[in-house]
Formats: sequence, C-alpha cells, structure tokens
Amino acid sequence: MSKKHKETVQKQFTKTAEAFSTFAVRDTPEILAEKVEFAKPLATDLVLDVACGPGAFALGVAPRVTFVYGVDLTIEMLRRSRAFEAEKQISNAVFACSDAEQLPFPDGTFDLVSCQCSFHHLPKPALVLREIIRVAKPEGRLVLMDPLAPESDPKYELYNRIEKLRDPSHALTLRLTDYLRMFDEEGLELLRQSVRRRARSFHQWMVRAALNSESKRYQETRKLLEDSMTGDRAGFSAQAQGDDIQIVHNEGMFLLRRRQSEST
Repeated sequence: MSKKHKETVQKQFTKTAEAFSTFAVRDTPEILAEKVEFAKPLATDLVLDVACGPGAFALGVAPRVTFVYGVDLTIEMLRRSRAFEAEKQISNAVFACSDAEQLPFPDGTFDLVSCQCSFHHLPKPALVLREIIRVAKPEGRLVLMDPLAPESDPKYELYNRIEKLRDPSHALTLRLTDYLRMFDEEGLELLRQSVRRRARSFHQWMVRAALNSESKRYQETRKLLEDSMTGDRAGFSAQAQGDDIQIVHNEGMFLLRRRQSEST
C-alpha cells in the first residue's frame, strides 16, 4: 500500500469512526452472529482479526475462543474497539495498530485469521492475503468476508465508480471469480462459501462515510446511483423507498485453509 493511499485510509476512517461504529453500524446483531457462526471458531483457537475497525467481529468471536488479537491501521478505530471491549467486559482480546501488508507476528501463529469488509480498500489484496496465510498455522483456517462486484464489465466499472465517489479510500471491489482465482493461485482450498444479499439504506450507507445529504459527494453519488437504476446498470439492485433508496451489497463469505496435498 502506498504511503498516499495509507494516509487516505487513515484520514477517511478517522473522520468516519463515530458514524461507522455508532450511528450506522454495518451489521445487525443477527448478521454479526451469523458471521461468527460461519467462521466456526473453536474454544482452543488463537485468533487474529485483520483490519478490525471498531472490533465488532473480534469481540463477537472472543467469548468462543482462547484469545483474539485485533489489528487496524487507524488509531481512532482502535480507540473505539477498546471502548467496546471495556463496555462488553471482555478480557481475552487486545487491539493494536498494524499495517495489513506487514503483520507483526511470526509465521504460523494463529489458528484462525479473519478479515472482514476490508479487501476493497486494498490496492494489493493478494499481498495482504499472503500475509494472512503466513501468520496462520499450517492447519489454520482463514475467514474472508467482503462485498462482491458484478461480473459484467460495464456493471463492474460503474459499481466501483460509485463506491469510489462515496469513499476516497475505496480501491476496488473484486468479483467472485477474482476471489476464486486468487485463492487458487495462493494455494488455498474452500471449506465453506456463501454469498449473502445485504439490503441497506442508501442514506445510512452515506452516513457511515460521514456524508450528509447536503454534501457535494452525497449528492453526486446519489445522482450516479439514481441514473443507474433503470436496468440495474451498476448492480446495486437499487429501489426507491420514499426519500431514500434501498441498495443491496452481495457479500462473499469464505472459509479457507491451505490446500492439502494428496498424500495427507
């Protein structure tokens, strides 16, 4: 990740920390519980959550495992995660600042390594995936969750244009086929895979990016989305709901491990 993009990510998530973690939380308790269950955490697991944000997933997993480390690039997000940790009275988690491209852990440390809704901020997702693989034990599991872009090239390009307009720290939302190819190239096998349709309010989506309806970026993003609605040209399945718009993110959920040799 270039210094410039790293600074853009830190600036964006420092600005949006309160909205992201308080006013427009990404997941309901039910969806968070679904994600924790998908990860299949074990009581003996040592867990790492990469790009943990305000710590929702790490703290959701913590009661079911031995210990959780959460790392993030943005200090303000870590402050929020520690506040939530204290509020929930969780004692088996710790949060620290770290670049996902250079994780400060030895090879083969963790039983379970997760990264949720962060790959679309990464200019070099394969590099981060290799770091995630590196710090996992040989028999360890990886959990990746991220929105999926449409497969169609025109939709893919407009989808990412809208995402980038909304959030300057956005790099690129990958397609399902991109993920499957990357997993194969990095020697991973899928243990479980699921694609979930996450419907959400456009307005709340913008609030989570610290944009109100009076801001120029809010208005430009909304216009671009509205112009795409006929024929669903951006792949958001957008529908008007009064003064708001309902959009849908298709979220890929992947549970993986290193590919096992035929002799094992």
